[in-house]
Amino acid sequence: MATSMAEGYSNRVSEYVSGRPEYPVALLSDLPLTDTVIDLGAGAGKFTELLALSGKRILAVEPIDKMAARIPVDRLAAVEVLIGSAESIPAPDQVAGLVCCATAFHWFDYESATREILRVLEPGGALALIWNVRDDRVPWVAAFSKIMDNYAGDTPRQSTGKWRVIFDDARFQYLTSKSYPFSQPMQLRGIIDRALSTSFIAALPSEEQDRVRAKVESMIKNDPELFGRDMVAFPYVTELHLFLKQG
Repeated sequence: MATSMAEGYSNRVSEYVSGRPEYPVALLSDLPLTDTVIDLGAGAGKFTELLALSGKRILAVEPIDKMAARIPVDRLAAVEVLIGSAESIPAPDQVAGLVCCATAFHWFDYESATREILRVLEPGGALALIWNVRDDRVPWVAAFSKIMDNYAGDTPRQSTGKWRVIFDDARFQYLTSKSYPFSQPMQLRGIIDRALSTSFIAALPSEEQDRVRAKVESMIKNDPELFGRDMVAFPYVTELHLFLKQG
């Protein structure tokens, strides 16, 4: 991850926690859970908390200290937080039967990260790639995405599809893909926090971030589905793509 993006995330941890969605519980039953699971690029622990419901040992790996500090280890007894990157995972060889990358894989250097993922996976272990994708079929979400897209530039994103090279990687056997409709309840200002916690927005100069805030506030004010509400449900489609380590 570029230094500017990491700094942006570090400066917007509270907005990240407020504006970013959790993950649907139904996803948990579709994961091949094993004694030890690595949550790679764990962020502030949104997906880590879901994994912890399994009762398995969870190694939450996150490169940004301020993000990792928000993972609630005080109430997640089976979770161990490790500061490290996908390109240099601080874990022994063949330690995990499952590696999960939740809204993170598009950030990784593909060659270095997949080499490390294969190193820490047991023979026949599984890799789960998960993303929460905004549901742009909803008009106000499409308007929100349009604001975001104007600032994205060449930032690594799930939507570019570059990560899909893994489907042609002989080191991994593709198993299945599933999707889950999901809505994240939040206070109305959570929509603004969702915008400000986006990597390429968080990396902008403060004056430009203020302009983004104003655009999102204007979108909210002019949408009858949103304006005047205390709470809102932000709709997503959660995607799961499951692979097995070959050899």
